[in-house]
Amino acid sequence: MTASEVKLPAAGEIAQPQLRPGGILARTRRPALVAAAVVACSAVLFYLYLGQAGTMPVASDGASQALQAWAMLHGNVLLRGWSLSDVSFYSTELPQFMLIEAVRGLNGQVVHLAAAMTYTLLVIGVGVLAKGNATGRPGLMRALIASGILLAPPLGARSTTWVVLNYPDHTGTQVPLLLIWLLLDRVKPRWWVPILIAVLLTWVQVADTMALYEGVLPIVAVSAVRIIARRRKLVKPRLAEHWYELSLTAGAVASAYAATHILLLIRQAGGFDFSPPSTSFSTISGMSSNVWPKVQTELIVFGADFFGQSLRQAVVPLLHLVAVVLVIWAVVVAVRRFVAEDDLMTQVLTATFIVVLAAYTLGFRVGAWEVIGLLPSGAVLAGRLLPVRVTKVGLVMPLAGVLACYGLLLFKDSRMPPPGNFNVTMANWLKAHHLRYGLARYWHANSITLLSGDQVQVRAITTQANQFLLTHWNTDSTWFDPRLHNATFVILPTNDWVARRSVYGAVGKPAKTYHLGLYVVMVWRKNLLNGPFVSGRFVPWDILAVKTARTSLSRPAPGSTAPGPR
Repeated sequence: MTASEVKLPAAGEIAQPQLRPGGILARTRRPALVAAAVVACSAVLFYLYLGQAGTMPVASDGASQALQAWAMLHGNVLLRGWSLSDVSFYSTELPQFMLIEAVRGLNGQVVHLAAAMTYTLLVIGVGVLAKGNATGRPGLMRALIASGILLAPPLGARSTTWVVLNYPDHTGTQVPLLLIWLLLDRVKPRWWVPILIAVLLTWVQVADTMALYEGVLPIVAVSAVRIIARRRKLVKPRLAEHWYELSLTAGAVASAYAATHILLLIRQAGGFDFSPPSTSFSTISGMSSNVWPKVQTELIVFGADFFGQSLRQAVVPLLHLVAVVLVIWAVVVAVRRFVAEDDLMTQVLTATFIVVLAAYTLGFRVGAWEVIGLLPSGAVLAGRLLPVRVTKVGLVMPLAGVLACYGLLLFKDSRMPPPGNFNVTMANWLKAHHLRYGLARYWHANSITLLSGDQVQVRAITTQANQFLLTHWNTDSTWFDPRLHNATFVILPTNDWVARRSVYGAVGKPAKTYHLGLYVVMVWRKNLLNGPFVSGRFVPWDILAVKTARTSLSRPAPGSTAPGPR
């Protein structure tokens, strides 16, 4: 625009600013466009993950949380009479289930909706946290690398989908932790930040004590490292200069104390009880016998388990092995610069990854759900630390190709038809035969109850000698009160003659016996809840697996006497 083209304001007229393309107007619109893009991506991802979650049968773990949320929704807010698993989910997933059930009612779709919602939030949250304050192409690369690592959990018996899109577990814990990390990363140090983080840490620890390892310990460790490093640089260090790290440490420690006492207060008020997870170290023999199973588990979490597969079958896992390489690369970079690192968030994520990996390596547990924290922390580290390095070595286009493959795999897997589910067949058969209340093993009981929409209620028991054994794992004590319920049938595997003889010894032979596939439904003309019930001690599946030197990483087979998976 030349000087002659400039229009001068008339006398008394206020000059209006000339807006140029890319000026303030464009800057004003950009956040709205970014927000709209994030919302659109979230909707698409949720739709795809919901389809993929539907390819997984509803197991009794997810069904248990659905039944607990249903009880809370109908007035039993403290879950009086309930014995939960070693993860309560009380302050995180159960409110989520309540919201879904308030809209959709009680059915198997509730579990799929919750899983898809959780994983969508996790993928989007990882991308936002990895982006940080970066803008333009660097910010986009950060977000795509991080979210791409989580984008397409593969299907299969030993698959990431089974862990992250099937039932609530430590996967859901990662979402509130991401919220805490976003607060720590995006908000400048203020007096109220450590207080809010302590409150959030307390909230998530009430639901899952795994947050102690993934949240509390990393914050304490990183704060100590930063204080020591700063004191070495200063000639006359003063305590006031470390107020932020000291406040974060105090808040993190206080959160662990507060969460423990909140759970005790709930119990004292007559609320739920739960089995705290064991924190025992593995034995030397246990570690040596489980080295490769644990490596396999870590690959399962990233979708890269190629062990025991043909080259053709291993194409998808090998494609996901790219994500594993990126994470290892990022962790190596992060560890090398850990002490000198200025970015608090990078240090915390590095510490989280190391703590989770060390706890899993030195512990006795072998389940993939125990090491799920490696997935978001490793992905965010890769997003934050690798874009410049990837660009320098010329890997941008190859990684873009891999990301495109992940997208195609996600679309393909989301369109797979749902598998047959025996528990659905059993629920429909029981309804058709007017059998409304009975007993079964854990892996059928709560699942059948949920899939029938609570029209058929099946309660979890196992057997011991001539007695019914209560395992206190995701059960309500009122379910076994003969004054409230009339149980008339038992479901057992057809070939489990030991259990059948125990049942005969406890309540006599049934009036009718029906064979349905590999299972038998035995029916009596009396209330089985008047039979001999004893309170049993729960033995986690993974302890049994270690003791018997089993290396299978899949769920217990139907009919297994193990009442729970952890």
